[in-house]
Amino acid sequence: MKHCKMFVVALLLVITAMTACAPNKGKKASTVTGDAGNFLVIKGHGFSKDKAANRVIFGEKAAQVLQADSNYLLVQIPTQQAGTVQVVVAVGNNTSNAMLFEYMPKHKLVAAVKELALAAY
Repeated sequence: MKHCKMFVVALLLVITAMTACAPNKGKKASTVTGDAGNFLVIKGHGFSKDKAANRVIFGEKAAQVLQADSNYLLVQIPTQQAGTVQVVVAVGNNTSNAMLFEYMPKHKLVAAVKELALAAY
């Protein structure tokens, strides 16, 4: 009986570990969409107030940092072929986790970008 209890406890621990480590299939990484030339506000922390000290890379291309604060960056999205690319922010030797950005050349957000740019300045 003692061996049976130990087996059941070990089995429950294994099942718990397998359930806890299983990937969450219902949750996808969020993807931001836009087009080259649009403006994008990246919120976070640890950015440099010196806009030249912040680097934002869309795939292989650097974005132009228009405005910088310790909590956000305003960047202009660089030209790229349609598709999804990873975006990372680097400040000095520190690099952020990648987020996904999907280029949607048929859907320009001109009105929303204009209001966002005015609010940022």
